[in-house]
Amino acid sequence: MSHKMRYILISSLLVIAMSVLLTGCSNKAKIGYIDIDRVATESPQLKTLNDAFEKEYKPYNDQMEDLAKKQDSMSKDDYTKAAQDLQRKASGVQQKYNAQRKAIVDKVMEQISKEKDLSAVTVKSSVGIDPTAPDDNAANIDGVVVQGGIDITDEVIQKLQ
Repeated sequence: MSHKMRYILISSLLVIAMSVLLTGCSNKAKIGYIDIDRVATESPQLKTLNDAFEKEYKPYNDQMEDLAKKQDSMSKDDYTKAAQDLQRKASGVQQKYNAQRKAIVDKVMEQISKEKDLSAVTVKSSVGIDPTAPDDNAANIDGVVVQGGIDITDEVIQKLQ
């Protein structure tokens, strides 16, 4: 048998073996998705957190506006130092609240994921129902169509009451 024939035979057997092995791996993954914008606006718990953030962030925002008005009367170095200091403090407040929001939503998504036996949960940001999809609950999530995905937005909002 020539070397080329042996290569073709081994390749064919390998393809057949892989086909047989992979046919047993056909478990369908259940994907859940949430509309994070809806959760942020409709969840009382996150609304309360957002209100607290705005209250704590507002003084820094006001100080930045005042500093911008005083910019002409300050040296460039003093202005830069003051602006960077305010931005650092404001960024710290923003990071603190972002971490709290994420922890709250992640905890609820994990609970719902276990309850519904989901393989994965993704956050939809630029999402709309895909009119070309044959399934009425297929969503276009950042350009990827998830067929049969489960929208858990309402459950997340409900648990965040």
